[in-house]
Amino acid sequence: MRKLFEFLASLKLAVILLVLLLVGLSVGTIVETRSGVEEAGRLVYYAWWFLGLQGLFAINLAMSLADLFPWNQRRIGFVVTHASLILIFVGAAVTYFFKVEGNLSLWEGQSGSVIEHHVHTAGEHRESETVTRHQLPFTVKLDDFVLDTYPGTMRPAGFSSQVQITDSETGKTFPAKIWMNHEFHYRGYALFQSSYQQEEGREATVLAVSKDPGQLIVFAGYITLILGMLIVLFTRISQSRARAALEASITAANAGRGALLALLAVAGLGLHGAAPSPDALRRLPVQHDGRVMPLDTLARDMVWTVTGSSTWKGQDPVATMMGWMFEPNTGAEAPMIQVGSKALVKALDLPAGTTHASFVQLVRNPKLGALLRAAQMAEMEQRPLQGELQDVRKLESRLRAMQSIGLNQGVRPMPVSPDPHARWAVYPGPPADGLVQLAQGPRLEGWPSAAAMDREVFYNRLNPVRLAWIVLLASLAASVVAWKRQSAALDRVALGLLAAGFAVMTWGIALRWQVGGRIPAANMYESMLFLAWGVGLFALVAYALLKNRMVVLNAAVMATLTMALTDLLPIDRLIHPIAPVLAGTPWLAIHVPIIMVGYAVLALGLVVAHMQVGATIFAPRRVELVDRMYDLLYWYMFVGSIFLIAGIITGSMWAASSWGRYWGWDPKEVWSLVAFLAYMAILHAKLDRMIGKFGVAAISILAFQTIVMTYLGVNFVLTTGMHSYGMGDSPVVKWMIIVALAEIAFLGWGLWAHRRNPAVAE
Repeated sequence: MRKLFEFLASLKLAVILLVLLLVGLSVGTIVETRSGVEEAGRLVYYAWWFLGLQGLFAINLAMSLADLFPWNQRRIGFVVTHASLILIFVGAAVTYFFKVEGNLSLWEGQSGSVIEHHVHTAGEHRESETVTRHQLPFTVKLDDFVLDTYPGTMRPAGFSSQVQITDSETGKTFPAKIWMNHEFHYRGYALFQSSYQQEEGREATVLAVSKDPGQLIVFAGYITLILGMLIVLFTRISQSRARAALEASITAANAGRGALLALLAVAGLGLHGAAPSPDALRRLPVQHDGRVMPLDTLARDMVWTVTGSSTWKGQDPVATMMGWMFEPNTGAEAPMIQVGSKALVKALDLPAGTTHASFVQLVRNPKLGALLRAAQMAEMEQRPLQGELQDVRKLESRLRAMQSIGLNQGVRPMPVSPDPHARWAVYPGPPADGLVQLAQGPRLEGWPSAAAMDREVFYNRLNPVRLAWIVLLASLAASVVAWKRQSAALDRVALGLLAAGFAVMTWGIALRWQVGGRIPAANMYESMLFLAWGVGLFALVAYALLKNRMVVLNAAVMATLTMALTDLLPIDRLIHPIAPVLAGTPWLAIHVPIIMVGYAVLALGLVVAHMQVGATIFAPRRVELVDRMYDLLYWYMFVGSIFLIAGIITGSMWAASSWGRYWGWDPKEVWSLVAFLAYMAILHAKLDRMIGKFGVAAISILAFQTIVMTYLGVNFVLTTGMHSYGMGDSPVVKWMIIVALAEIAFLGWGLWAHRRNPAVAE
């Protein structure tokens, strides 16, 4: 009996269960991609075997608490952390058995008190749908549904429902307003603005309704989990300080040959075009993409959309776009429209190797029309667009963008109504002279301030991302030289340049925030800004605490690489309007920075792990160097895991405030949890000495692939979920596979070196 108890309480069982849970979760996302979320729930998430794993994990947590009783002061963090996980399991069980949820759809003037929950199940030969209905203790009447749109577009900026609530018991009636991220609570139920319908001039609201007695229990577990992990962290810090004298005795002189660094260089591109002075029009306010911006920003977006490059052959984007507008015939003949994939080039019978073609060449191509009709037919039949059909849709958007400029339909500088949401008009006369006169004339009513336009033009020209990575590259160079020469003065220079690079990144984010009127955390480009910013922030804090010169070196590597890729990769950098679920809530400014700082810290750990494996290969007898890297890697993994779980928790709370559920098995949620479980498995295996120093470094490199999958794979590989872009055939997939194979080859080399060198034996 005692042996059974010890096994159930053991760290080995915990590690095994963590691995099994993360594998099961990964499989669930694959099933969801292929068969839908209901089938994934039936086969994985709510299957007996997966629930059994969770139950066994809860038993393991309880037994480990009992095994270490009575608890001393050093065990407080352990007790709080593990007890909080049990609390989360209890809350999830209460939710599973007692939650009530469904949708309430109402047309304006209609009342309702019954919610419906639809569940789709896939049978052997056909799909079936089960509808569960629940009677509310009150009636909801929709008085008015209001849909707000971004200026000049039909794109939703937000929507709200003005309703009347009538209590079924008391008969009391009172008004209420429900809008996105602002739920309404009554009689234990929460009503959320979920969606809407429009049909023949009528409008209907779709309200999500839920009653979840387990949510507060889970949230209490969330808070105590973060608290417990922080207590464990500070306990570990106090323990490490006891070894500070020993750490200080390890001189930096023995660490010179252990660093493996890689730099990426990308070259740029070159067109001519007849256009008036770009500066005469650069600050002209125009309405585009749901907001007012200087023509400079519009031109950059048009050039990016049409050519696939931020500039076309080195020319000012304003000059390029004005060439299309003022000399449309010349522009239409120039081969500057990005065609797309090789498959599309072949389908259009263009010469092999064609990357760009002219507007005239494309619209006169008879096969283009046939492909567009095939794409339209696929969309009508609700079939996913793949291959050349997906590419031809993108090509169509490029052609339409260039056509709108050539026909004087894409530049809208004329406010036509006091309504700020009304669509602006194009200049009524010939644009060649008229736009210049308009820009140099008196300010029109409805235009933003000249200072706002100047600020955005300044931001565009400054390109703080490029400036930041140049400064960071200087920090990296100084750090490498300092490492080789053991120069304390150069160490200080490297640290100062890292701080300067961080300041530039902070300045750039602040400028973008001012220009866009929101925190820049809503798309891939902006998330990469926070990734590099998080690297710099944590490195400066970590250096202040640890005084470890290696922190500056690996931070400079990761921050430089991230900012350089952000600047040089073909990523859309326009400030776009955000979806209603992202607007009007503080959670965007809380969740995204936390999760990105978590990724950043774990990315720093990735660099250290590569350096440690590299030291095993190239400096196998530098045992003290490997030890220093191993200790630093531990801190990165621990702190990164805290930020990662904090990001998961804040995302869960955001989902609860937006949709009424704190967990919905969305692939982004699932893979974030997979990543956290992977790092927890490593930390627990390290604690139990199931893996040695090399094993920790090697497995942490593999574990970072779960971060890559969370950050990129969900968006570009999977085809389901709220965070998916449905781009299963994206080039990102190819590069993810190439990087993964390169990592495996590198680790194989490291394992070979590790086994043949007894000097680094564990």
